[in-house]
Amino acid sequence: MKKINQNIDLNLYKTFCAVAENKSFSKAAEKIFISQPAISYNIKELEKNLNVKLFYRTSKGVTLTQEGETLYYYIKNAYDFIYLGEQSVRDSQEILYGNIRIGVPAHIGMFYLSDKIEDFHKKYPNIKFYIQNRSTADMVYMLERHQLDFIIDSYPIDKCNVELNIKKIVSLNTVLIGKTDYVNNNNFESIDKEEIEKLPLILPNSNTSTRKKFNQIFEKDKISPNPIMEVSTTEMTLEILKKGIGIGWLIEDTVKKELNSNEFKKIKTNIKLPKIDIGIAYIDNFLTYAPKRFIEEEIL
Repeated sequence: MKKINQNIDLNLYKTFCAVAENKSFSKAAEKIFISQPAISYNIKELEKNLNVKLFYRTSKGVTLTQEGETLYYYIKNAYDFIYLGEQSVRDSQEILYGNIRIGVPAHIGMFYLSDKIEDFHKKYPNIKFYIQNRSTADMVYMLERHQLDFIIDSYPIDKCNVELNIKKIVSLNTVLIGKTDYVNNNNFESIDKEEIEKLPLILPNSNTSTRKKFNQIFEKDKISPNPIMEVSTTEMTLEILKKGIGIGWLIEDTVKKELNSNEFKKIKTNIKLPKIDIGIAYIDNFLTYAPKRFIEEEIL
């Protein structure tokens, strides 16, 4: 095991991070409760020790130099590891306390995670859940910066500049549905593949992985679906369908309640509709005890 360098002055790095994050010596002084001259002294000492300039000083405040940006990346990660170490030790006390921060699109979170969270909460009532509904890119960005413990999203989950552990966890059936009276009045009860171009479809946005899957099943037959609307969320699609507008393509599990109540009607078709794969993404080294336990017990 490598020995810890006893000469590292963590106070200097604490000051450095405060200045980098607040972009001001005076604001940093207020943040960490030391005087502004002490802030200036610590930064000068750190620059002297490293033999580099860490900040550009202007009338509006300070910004990191290229060397400062590099140093901040590593120091921020080091402080994150310290926080996660503390959190993991606290959480491991028979998992009595802890936080689980999950990134998940709303349409997946509603039906896939709610029962799992309920089950886990009954076993460990003091665990707090924080749920973020964002785009995939935003969630990966937050995961990379340790603002989320893991992501549940359509699989495959696009990577950014970070080593993610990505696993497929379930495949879900999809359906074409419409409001019952709208389907009956327009004779949409059953459609063939060739009729898809004439169908008033409401589909996910064209740049999403789910939409690309839908388009792929028709490409070999040179059939091009022509949606009347492109919508980003399941909730919005359902609201539009409730007004008697168009036919929606959705994950079947998200609309079971509406189908069972006969508010919506499933359209029969000879089209083999694609399944939607759901995956999980996380960074192994940054999983604390509580989220790791949740993934093991409820997801995998």
